[in-house]
Amino acid sequence: MNGYHGKILHVDLTQQATRVEEPGENFYRLYAGGGLLGTYYLLKETPSGIDAFDPANLLIFTSSVVAGHPAAGLPRFTVCAKSPLTNGVGETRCEGPWGIALKQSGVDAIIVHGAASAPVCLMIDNGAIQFVDARGLWGKNVGETNDALETELGDGLHVAAIGQAGENRVRFASIVANRTFQAQRMGMGAVMGSKNLKAVILRGGELPPLAHPDKVAAITADFGQRIAGNPLSTWQKQPPGFAVWIYTHGIDAALDIENYRTADFPAVENYKDEEFLKHYRGFAPCPGCPNDCIKILHADDPDLDIRASGIHQEVTGAMGPNIGLTDINVLLRLNNLLNQWGMDPVSLGFTLSMAMELREMGILTQQDTEVDLRFGSADAIQEMVRRIAHREGFGDVLAEGSKRAAEKIGNGAQRYAMHVKGLEMVPFEPRSQTNLAMGFAVAAIGPRYDICEHDWDYDTQVGWDHTLKYSNTVGILERIPMQYLGREKVKNFKALNNLWSGADALDMCIFAVAPTRLLSLDQMAEFLAAATGWETSGYEIMRWGERRNHLMRVYNNREGLTPDDDRLPDRFYDEEISTGVKQGEKLDREKFHDMIRFYYEMMGWDENGVPRAATLYDYGLAWTLAK
Repeated sequence: MNGYHGKILHVDLTQQATRVEEPGENFYRLYAGGGLLGTYYLLKETPSGIDAFDPANLLIFTSSVVAGHPAAGLPRFTVCAKSPLTNGVGETRCEGPWGIALKQSGVDAIIVHGAASAPVCLMIDNGAIQFVDARGLWGKNVGETNDALETELGDGLHVAAIGQAGENRVRFASIVANRTFQAQRMGMGAVMGSKNLKAVILRGGELPPLAHPDKVAAITADFGQRIAGNPLSTWQKQPPGFAVWIYTHGIDAALDIENYRTADFPAVENYKDEEFLKHYRGFAPCPGCPNDCIKILHADDPDLDIRASGIHQEVTGAMGPNIGLTDINVLLRLNNLLNQWGMDPVSLGFTLSMAMELREMGILTQQDTEVDLRFGSADAIQEMVRRIAHREGFGDVLAEGSKRAAEKIGNGAQRYAMHVKGLEMVPFEPRSQTNLAMGFAVAAIGPRYDICEHDWDYDTQVGWDHTLKYSNTVGILERIPMQYLGREKVKNFKALNNLWSGADALDMCIFAVAPTRLLSLDQMAEFLAAATGWETSGYEIMRWGERRNHLMRVYNNREGLTPDDDRLPDRFYDEEISTGVKQGEKLDREKFHDMIRFYYEMMGWDENGVPRAATLYDYGLAWTLAK
């Protein structure tokens, strides 16, 4: 086989046993990798209705038939499990060197079953599998864990580890790869902690051969040469990078300020590029990809490890204006600590902002929260974040996530929990970007800011000039105002979502691909063909994307999620954007829900969002009818 190994490693932590499955090429043509492959195994090999922390839950690290090679957009991997936040399918993606190390390990996916009786690490060293006693690592943060493993085992390690948050089953705990790359959403770190699995360690091995290595190299070289001609890719490439968007782009679509209760942020000047550039210390590379998206923005505090200061795009919104932070030095310090403790900054940010709003409304008191937790209170925020990671005091309540914490607090707190399906919102305004709003509502994995290309890009006033070039190839021919609400947008959302769903199935980085980055849909297919030797097409990629959406929907339906879960928080229907160019915008509840029902129909689902039998047969998923 070219591009991939054709092997799936199953690891039983309970018995400390392993087996290798070799599914065959037809399997990979159906379930190429990423969350598509992960959901297949969750449906096939887990019983319905289990708790996410039950040993019967699977923890799945997966590559794809093309990912894991040092080339443009390919150093990526996915982690899947039943989510402890949503009780539905959990999927998070991660960039960086660990994705290449996974492909070098000799398998395309590692599926972890059961739970160890004591803390353990799984190590694959030049193809040899071993279990490493991790009792001495339990209680250490991610950086300390890496240091200890390197001292014990030597150099050349690629480590995906949990910190204290994962050990303590904070429901939004992350897995952190190579010290600074977070697999950050949906609580995959908490599932890893429930299995007593401290780290997955990879070293050595060989990549599978490429069918046409010269072609893969040529596509990557062309990608690098064209960055300067694409303003979006250039923005990602140039310091301070795509994490710095609050001042540059956020204002156009309205900013999320203080749990979405306002769009007015007087300290927005503090978030200009030049302020972040003072903290720029280089980038955390994805080997082989020329775009260098993940910048190192370091707070320069003497107790911080600069190797943990890589920063992703959402951090600055969720842990900045959303919680009222005016000092970006504190923001960057928190980013570093969250990489060390292993905790999703997005879910954390919205759990904090809910508690802050409740505190200021009097639903919570300082006696409840133990610190004076208010918007912008830097010292109290840092202390509460520490308490959440370690489940101390009121931090134990907030460690459950906004939905469960609000239910426990009561007294009307649920209205201020900004979540969908139990997963916290993201800091990109849905009232002014209605494609995004649909994605936040209907996605099986809950709200994700890269569920589809943003409406901003297609807006009649501020959209990128180049947006329609690649979008035309998936049927999007005209610009639509970002805030427009109606059925005409449903077709666009379906195409854009299925495109990025296909990229997710292939673990192709969406920051490299169509419709607004450098790799067109045809070039994505060329990349796939050059890696695997397959005769393929953009059509097959779109089919993978839609198959992933259908399969995830089947899993969620099995686990009891219903159309009632495809809803945004009431705030977005009832309260208008308070200020700025989108002042007065809100979602019309009936129009928005009509769009959702229309989307069900367009996807071949029934009125309850259940894929019809004909749809499942069409996508090779008839076997799920028995699930």
